[in-house]
Amino acid sequence: MTTPPKIYSTEAIVLKHTPLGEADYLLTMYTPNRGKTRAVAKGARRVKSRLGGHLEPLMRASLLMARGQNLDVVSQAEALEGFRTVREDLQRVSQALCMAELVDAITPEEQPNYPIYRLFLESLRRLEGDAPPSLMPFFQLHLLEQSGFRPELYRCVECDSTLAPGLHRFAPDRGGTLCVSCHPPGLTILPLSLDTLKVLRFLQREVYNIAARLHLEPGTLLEMERLLGALLRCVLEREVKASRFLHQVSQDDRERAEAAASPANNIKE
Repeated sequence: MTTPPKIYSTEAIVLKHTPLGEADYLLTMYTPNRGKTRAVAKGARRVKSRLGGHLEPLMRASLLMARGQNLDVVSQAEALEGFRTVREDLQRVSQALCMAELVDAITPEEQPNYPIYRLFLESLRRLEGDAPPSLMPFFQLHLLEQSGFRPELYRCVECDSTLAPGLHRFAPDRGGTLCVSCHPPGLTILPLSLDTLKVLRFLQREVYNIAARLHLEPGTLLEMERLLGALLRCVLEREVKASRFLHQVSQDDRERAEAAASPANNIKE
């Protein structure tokens, strides 16, 4: 059996860092070939450290790593993409931090999943531009699929019948839709409008460049946020902390937009 090299290189997106000891960071990263992994960046918290500025959360970096007995050690780091535009905008950074927490929470350590790495990286790049409101639900749906938790949107999760057009319901505990005839006891059941169901199906089956063209009504966005949030809580068995921050930022933006559009604000002196 071939012994793995003691020194190796990889690129990674930093999901988070945690202070360790007096001057180190414990990094949680997502890599193309190893999936989620943790490593120690020694001395990265020192002012003159050559590592610290390249290992901030949400940065994509090229790393030289040394294998350790328990945790690998970052020997060198060079930032490849800093996503500065994302960091300087509250709405964008709130979405990016939510994505990072979801990737961290839903993926096991040391299990390669290149589609998730690609999805996360491309989503960060899209946030650098004029990303439409559909980016977050698109990301959530495809992250769930690549993690093995694809929600069922075409058949009833209780009786397996094909859904007929009309009003439906969503059971996050069971991971999908319910027909109007099934009433399983003990489940959290949320209303699901036909328009929102159609949008969820569209986002689930299409690539991003096509999905991004879709115009979403505010009510549909809110309903998707509620349904996908409930589904992710069931899958992860906990609340996503960053989602609360994102929800508050989005709500504040909506309130400012509504206030600006109010007739009272358009009356000329």
